[in-house]
Amino acid sequence: MRLFQRVGFLQYGAAVTLLLSLFLGYNLFYGGKDLFLPGSSTKGHHQIEAQCDVCHVKPFDTDDSMQQACLSCHSDGLEKARDTHPMKKFTDPRNADLLASLDATQCVTCHIEHSPEVTGQFGVTLPADFCYYCHQEIAEERPSHAGFEFNTCGNAGCHNFHDNKALYESFLAKHIEKPALLSKTRLRVPNAFAVWQKRNPDVKPLTADTHNGEAIPGIQPELIAAWHSSVHAQVGTNCLSCHAEDSMQTNSANPILRNGHDLSVESCSDCHTKQVESFKQGLHGMRLASDLPPLQVDQARLPMHDDAAHKTLTCSSCHDPHKPDLQFAATQACLGCHADEHSQNYEKSAHAALWRRELSGEIDAGAGVSCASCHMPRIKKGKLVSVEHNQSLTLEPNSKMIRPVCLECHGLEYSIAALSDRNLIRRNFSGAFDSTHPSFELVRERIAAKKAQKQRARATNSNQ
Repeated sequence: MRLFQRVGFLQYGAAVTLLLSLFLGYNLFYGGKDLFLPGSSTKGHHQIEAQCDVCHVKPFDTDDSMQQACLSCHSDGLEKARDTHPMKKFTDPRNADLLASLDATQCVTCHIEHSPEVTGQFGVTLPADFCYYCHQEIAEERPSHAGFEFNTCGNAGCHNFHDNKALYESFLAKHIEKPALLSKTRLRVPNAFAVWQKRNPDVKPLTADTHNGEAIPGIQPELIAAWHSSVHAQVGTNCLSCHAEDSMQTNSANPILRNGHDLSVESCSDCHTKQVESFKQGLHGMRLASDLPPLQVDQARLPMHDDAAHKTLTCSSCHDPHKPDLQFAATQACLGCHADEHSQNYEKSAHAALWRRELSGEIDAGAGVSCASCHMPRIKKGKLVSVEHNQSLTLEPNSKMIRPVCLECHGLEYSIAALSDRNLIRRNFSGAFDSTHPSFELVRERIAAKKAQKQRARATNSNQ
């Protein structure tokens, strides 16, 4: 009897093991991989956590292979940031002793994934006093820092580990007396269309009767009319430039889809290559860079509007391909999804008031401030002014926004103070706040000390 019971138990166990193996195997190769995550990913990576091989190139990665995986996505950002703590600083033999305190040659020293219980701002998984590991002597080197707590280096807007280019002492000193609001307050205005026209004088605009979309299923006269009045028709972009014939054959219901995947990003990249590459580097498009379906709004961790949950993030989410509306894309496209306090308070802000005045023609183009003005800054290269489509580039830390955006209208001290005030950010920069910043007090003290030192030196020389 016991033998039969034992055999039955073994059969039952084998069946459960088989079913469990099939379930896990299916999810591993065909389903979601959430079951295999040891813990939640950081907000920068949670969109691609199901695509394990983006970071884990192979099982049981070595430190070197993990480092290369990090750099494959983040090296460009570090170069643009003029990294304050580059790897070469720590591989220099003169700084070998620093590695005993903090091995900053490896990204995972400070940024460990799947550990939400120890993950802080910017995905840092070190204690708040980690600067002290290498800078124990700071109070002796700079007596002005003697009264500071050892965990306050980065939380007052004074220092950033990687990108400090808006917080260098020489840069602060250069802008120390600038007023809160500059006399010239105007952002750069994108001019890609005007530059294109100068470079392509022989291209003639297309007319409504020259479209080649007859073969597109369900084509509607209003779409042709919208296209005809758009910049696409102005530059000679016809229907089949975007609606490729093979896509129409694979999905007659929606000719911009192929096998269920949105082709708008693919089609746009033929002409807007740099914009698409930039888009894929930010949180909005990073899933596409990892060969995943586009981000759906309900997958975001920030508060979003419930009625936008089904929307996906591609080029056409903000830009109607038949009639691109840059004004809509600059604000309403953002506010249609985002429901956090900062976004909801935008309409009541001074920036929004300026934006409405710009739209009504009361003030010049560039004098208003939209969502895109700050989060997708205008970059000037030569005569071309284009829009940065990586909307994450100026956010973490937000001091990266100072040079390309804030200083176009505001003084440096005012800008740093505003971006250091989290309550002010939630109010979308509306209301009173302390517009001074402790960094500038230190700089003023050092300027005064240097001036006094020069005066003493002159007095000594004159007495001799």
